[in-house]
Amino acid sequence: MSVNRSLICAAMVLAPLAACNQTSGVSGQDELANGSATVARHYEGPKPEGVSSPNDAVTTTFYIPQAAIGDMYEIQSSELALVRARAPEVKAFARQMIEDHKKTSAALRQFVADNPVNIAIPKNMDARRNAMLSNLKSAGDAEFDAQYIGQQAAAHQEAFNLHSSYASRGDYAALKTLAQSTAKIVGHHREEAAALDARFGTPANKAKSGT
Repeated sequence: MSVNRSLICAAMVLAPLAACNQTSGVSGQDELANGSATVARHYEGPKPEGVSSPNDAVTTTFYIPQAAIGDMYEIQSSELALVRARAPEVKAFARQMIEDHKKTSAALRQFVADNPVNIAIPKNMDARRNAMLSNLKSAGDAEFDAQYIGQQAAAHQEAFNLHSSYASRGDYAALKTLAQSTAKIVGHHREEAAALDARFGTPANKAKSGT
């Protein structure tokens, strides 16, 4: 019996230590954050910050507002770049973005008007795109081109994922066709943005280009 009591006491002492080992001193708030991160890793639907690959599951309810907001950001940021960009190549890119994204925006609005999707086009950008635009507005003259092109490279990768995903896995056949044509346009933009980012997106490359 004495041996059994000793084993029980030892187990009671070791149990809290084992629990400490499992948490490794992580606070309750950190545990919650880690749990949320785990959920995010296994969540296969659209994410608030945009789809993560060109083959995610994207619903019409998610696609239409995100596509519209993406166009708004492209147009407004590029209008700013027409005024503030220094490099002629960056200005030319911005001009093309305004022209092309006005067309894709008009096509999406027309689709919503002609089809019973019952989803309104947003009138304003979301908080994230507004923050991106604010950062661009606050950029110094010497860093503006790099910041604009860096944002464009990231935004067009996100847009390409969105349009490509809906084109392949969307739930409204006619809208999938529109998404496919938009994905081709955005894919071309993505290539141009990546090439410009290689030149203007870092201080080293900017120095090489003489801007």
